[in-house]
Amino acid sequence: LKLLRELLGENGVIFVSIDDNEQHRLRSLMDLSFGEDNFITNLIWEKKFSPQSDAKWFSDNHDFILVYAKNKLNWFPNLLPRTAKSKARYLNPDNDSRGPWTSADLTVKTYSADYDYPIQTPSGKKVYPTSGRSWSMPKENLAKLIADNRIWFGKNGGNVPRVKIFLTEAQKGIVPLTIWKHTEAGHTQQARQEIKVILEGSELFENPKPPLLIERILRVATQQSENDIVLDSFAGSGTTAHAVLALNKKDGGNRRFILVECEDYADKITAERVRRVIKGVPGAKDENLKNGLGGSFSYFELGAPIEMESILSGDNLPTYKELARYVFYTATGEEFDESVLDEKKNFAGESTNYLVYLFYKPDLEYLKKTALTLDRTKALGTYKKKRRLVFAPTKYLDQRHLDELRIDFAQLPFEIYQLVK
Repeated sequence: LKLLRELLGENGVIFVSIDDNEQHRLRSLMDLSFGEDNFITNLIWEKKFSPQSDAKWFSDNHDFILVYAKNKLNWFPNLLPRTAKSKARYLNPDNDSRGPWTSADLTVKTYSADYDYPIQTPSGKKVYPTSGRSWSMPKENLAKLIADNRIWFGKNGGNVPRVKIFLTEAQKGIVPLTIWKHTEAGHTQQARQEIKVILEGSELFENPKPPLLIERILRVATQQSENDIVLDSFAGSGTTAHAVLALNKKDGGNRRFILVECEDYADKITAERVRRVIKGVPGAKDENLKNGLGGSFSYFELGAPIEMESILSGDNLPTYKELARYVFYTATGEEFDESVLDEKKNFAGESTNYLVYLFYKPDLEYLKKTALTLDRTKALGTYKKKRRLVFAPTKYLDQRHLDELRIDFAQLPFEIYQLVK
């Protein structure tokens, strides 16, 4: 959790799914990792559409989704699109020319004696705010709203007044609720059926998340017009990638995803699902999924770790390619391209800012004797447009020569240097 927090942008947010057995413990860990002040909410997702008839105590039909921001002051949820059901709440019983409207309470919990006054209804009845509450505005503001036909006293004109909120003037969407129904966010049975169709076989994965659930999270948390990156550190069946591609298809967004999966099904289930939803799933009911969601992705497997303890003992020294990959990415933060690797010329690759060179062999005698010298520097060729970043066990050139040759020197990982000294 602490690592994931470090990976979040300053306006980033994390959603963590958990059942009620461990929810209270996770909340404590999240408070510790993200800070209590960055707690947003604890969503309740209705994961089943039918009750369990064989339940011993209660029929378990929900999961929790804890939501924390890296910095609560920098993140706010997007409004969700209005549904037909939410629009249906707006009616027009008085045939107002401004169109359908709904009404809201005219009182507030914060009591103010100045706002505690009687209101005479059109029927002649006097009404007051309920005990402990007051009206939300002064008399003169209320009078203006009444004159503008924005206060509703009920069909017979004798009810407690409520303020009209017109659909045309309302927010473009609705503020997300903390309870997500399966009709809005999908359910587990739907998810199992869908992955069965995608992978053309029996249920190969237990309890997959439905794409609708992740889509809803994406709608709340990401921006359509930005290049938002969505990281799923426990990718499972690949629902997150599926949801990102599906939502991009629907709204033209440019969201990107990174999936991490350490189980042995990473290729045959997780990545395979992504391949198929990109190309199209013939048996799918959804037309977009049937025709293919489009997009692309790269699949990588982690190489053997470079363990410094093994290097110190002289055992299991990494190959040239392994160390080149390690130092190139560590130094540049860019993807390593092994196709341009040239061990004979000590060339490890090219980044945005550097030509990267590595003087290394998995041989202790070589490491003990090798240093960046003037001859080795000349063998790199003449300086071109980019500076040269050179890794070697040590160097025999002073900083003046390095600057003249446009070279930034980087000593090989300190533990290797300790070994060869």
